[in-house]
Amino acid sequence: MTPLIEVKKLNVTFQGEEGPIYAVQDVSFDLAPGETLALLGESGCGKSVTMKSLMRLHPEHKTQISGQIQVAGQDLLSMKSSALSKLRGKTISMVFQEPMLAFDPVFTIGDQIIEAVRRHEGCSQADARQRALEMLERVRIPSAAKRLKAYPHEMSGGMRQRAMIALALACRPQILLADEPTTALDATVQIQVLLLLKELQRELGMSMIFVTHDVGVAIEVADRTAVMYAGRIIEQGPVQEVLSHPQHPYTQGLLAATVHPGMDRHQPLPAIPGSPPQLLRRMEDCAFAPRCPHAQEACSLPLPAVDHQAARWSRCIAHTSA
Repeated sequence: MTPLIEVKKLNVTFQGEEGPIYAVQDVSFDLAPGETLALLGESGCGKSVTMKSLMRLHPEHKTQISGQIQVAGQDLLSMKSSALSKLRGKTISMVFQEPMLAFDPVFTIGDQIIEAVRRHEGCSQADARQRALEMLERVRIPSAAKRLKAYPHEMSGGMRQRAMIALALACRPQILLADEPTTALDATVQIQVLLLLKELQRELGMSMIFVTHDVGVAIEVADRTAVMYAGRIIEQGPVQEVLSHPQHPYTQGLLAATVHPGMDRHQPLPAIPGSPPQLLRRMEDCAFAPRCPHAQEACSLPLPAVDHQAARWSRCIAHTSA
C-alpha cells in the first residue's frame, strides 16, 4: 500500500538571533491510507514544527528545510506557491492548537468556511454556504445556522475548536494534521472532540497525524506512535506496543511520569532530571544522554543508523542493533 505521506531525513533549521536553531533533525516516517499516527513528546520537542513543515507554513526567509516530503505522491518541497495553495485544504488540512489564532477575527466563521470551499471546489456561494452549514452540524455545533454568522470571539473555546475542525474538513481532505487540538479544552469537551475526530475520520476515510503530549490521548486515537525528543524521533511502533513496552529511556521516563489508574495519590511521580538541550548545534550523538540513567561512554559517539521502515525501532545504542 502506497503511503499518503513519506518523510525522509527531514531537517528544519530556523535563523535565530544567536545563530541557527536546529528544530528538527533527521526525521523520517510515513502514513498509510486510513491510518492514525500519534506524535508524542513534551513541549518544544519539534512536533508542531514537523506538522507545519508538512504544509510548508514556516516563513521561508527564516527557515531552511532539507530532506524529502512526499504528500499524496507530490514533492512538497519543490512545489510552487500556486500548487501549494491547491494542496492545502483539499489534499491535506490542519487543525491548529489554538483556533482563536487560526481564525481571522474580522470575518465570520461562515465566511471563512465558505471561502475555503469555493476556492477549492469552484462551487456557487449558495452551495458553499450549504456545505459550511452541513459541516457545522456534523461537528455538532448547536444552532449551526446562527453560528455561521458568528465571529470567532463570540464562541466558546470548545465551539471554536469544533468550528476549526469543520473548516479543516470542509473540502474533505485525504489527510488531517491535528496539532494538539484538545490541549486548551476541559476534560469533558476534550473527550467529545476526540470521539468526533475518530467518527469523522471513519466517515471520510481520512488518514490523520495527531500531535499530543498526553499519553492517554495517544492510546485513544492512534494506530502507531512516534516519540519525539530534541527534534528527533527516538522511538516508533504500534501504539500499544510502544506504550506497554517502551525501549528508549526517554519513553520510559515519559511514561513513568504519567498518572495511571490505581496509583497511590500521595506518591510523587518520578521526574526526568535535567532539561532538554537548546538545539543550537546539530547533534550526531544521543541528545538524551546527559539526562539518561543508563548513559555510557558510547552514547557520546554518533548514533548508529536505524531502519525507519521497520515496524518497531528505538534510536538508542542499546536497541539500535536489536
